[in-house]
Amino acid sequence: MARTKTLSSDFYHSSSIFSQEIENIFKNEWLWVARSGDLSQAGSYITTDIIGYPIIILRDQSFNLKAFHNVCRHRAAKVLSAKSGACKHMICPYHGWKYDLNGKLMDAPKFFAHDDFNQEKHSLFDISIEERFGLIFINLNTNSQDLCHWLGGFDAVISQYFQSNLVHHSELRFDVHANWKTYVDNYQEGYHIPIVHPQLNRDVVWQEYALENKDEYSIHSVPERRGSNQPGSFGWHFPNFIFNIYGRGIVFQRIEPLKPKWCRVVYNLFRPSDVSENDFENKEGKYQLEVSLEDQKLVPEIQQNLQTGIYNEGPLSKKYETGVSFFHGLYLKKLNLEKTK
Repeated sequence: MARTKTLSSDFYHSSSIFSQEIENIFKNEWLWVARSGDLSQAGSYITTDIIGYPIIILRDQSFNLKAFHNVCRHRAAKVLSAKSGACKHMICPYHGWKYDLNGKLMDAPKFFAHDDFNQEKHSLFDISIEERFGLIFINLNTNSQDLCHWLGGFDAVISQYFQSNLVHHSELRFDVHANWKTYVDNYQEGYHIPIVHPQLNRDVVWQEYALENKDEYSIHSVPERRGSNQPGSFGWHFPNFIFNIYGRGIVFQRIEPLKPKWCRVVYNLFRPSDVSENDFENKEGKYQLEVSLEDQKLVPEIQQNLQTGIYNEGPLSKKYETGVSFFHGLYLKKLNLEKTK
């Protein structure tokens, strides 16, 4: 049965709930973390942090993708400190332990190990990694299903828009003073379009906004008005992977949980290779930025009110907010809290 009310407000600022989300959701789902183009040659690497875990992503000498926790097996120092680079092997800057590009410990110089030390058992900790649509995904649960099964039907929808001639255009990053779910809630409905997004409202018929909620994703569609070139196609996959279509090309988006009251919103814009940078930026780039900034003005204000203790829960529209209801149902299931009202 679809939920008719929102989650209670404590879900949006509780530290204990946030910890449960990291453990039960984000450590078990595929997370988009980088672009394939970031690793263009064998030996190239990047380091990043995701849900508080420092990680290494690299291409080995066979050009295969690898991902590891950026944690030396000796005394837990970061093996690689630079944000990006290229290497033939990895040497921890603390005591010089050396790893190959498959994470295997090659040398522990002047270590004078005890008899029970087994070098074969001190490889870097693996992370599951795959790529799709020019994006790199990782999963901290090495026993997880593969990315193809996780994406399910969402893959076919994106494939309608992701063409072989697309090239990376730009990346936008914003740290937002709001819980990650506050931002997802806003994304999962078009009810706010006429008031919050005036240009988008001029381009689409928001009253005909429709959502298809299936498996673990939502597909949003809204017809364009006459004279507009905005197809009004958007999609979200639990918990935080999103695509947006504004005119030409495609925009991928993720909403990263940082703290109970903070999230990071990241956009990567891809344009057709035969469209100039300036042309795309002056149209689609400007459009995406405008919509994002309009949301960023509103969402922190909602977050502030969720924390006051005045508001506990609100009703959901059975026509325009089915995406929010669907998200909340999935979320509670993942936390084993389906019966929570």
